[in-house]
Amino acid sequence: MKRLIATVGLLLMVSASALAQNADNLSHGQGYVFIGPAVGPSILWKETAVGVNAGFGGEVFVYRGLGVGTECGYASPKISFNGDEAVGSTSFNASYHSYDFRKKDRRGVEPFVTGGYSLYWGDRRATQNGFNLGGGANIWLAKHAAVRLEVRGQGNVNHFHDSFAYFVAFRIGVTFR
Repeated sequence: MKRLIATVGLLLMVSASALAQNADNLSHGQGYVFIGPAVGPSILWKETAVGVNAGFGGEVFVYRGLGVGTECGYASPKISFNGDEAVGSTSFNASYHSYDFRKKDRRGVEPFVTGGYSLYWGDRRATQNGFNLGGGANIWLAKHAAVRLEVRGQGNVNHFHDSFAYFVAFRIGVTFR
């Protein structure tokens, strides 16, 4: 199941980034990678855990700044990339980017909000439906590359994932188009 989800996400990102475009065309999508600390209650709300969140995603713009996308990520209540308490997630989101896509130099700050459905997996006991909601900004340093700063809340993971049920991730990454 994990391989299938990862393969579908990767294929969506590759197909979105492989669109033939010349320099004068407007961007129809973007991809991103991220990593950052994640903070949330751990072990049935008895303590606060500080862990790590990492992943990748992509979006396709369907009308002006309105987009749809997918994301695959990983979260752990510890600052490590191993352990039985880690949770994987695959998300399907809608987003809105407040940016003037008509600008020729394509630089500046692009604030955005995003949210949608998440499927959590990885502890070998169950998968669980959930949600995510967040926002941030892409700071475009070049025509095709930006620094991505984001805060994303992930939630509604039931008691099968007690170790890191709800968390807020503070992400830094790179966006490319």
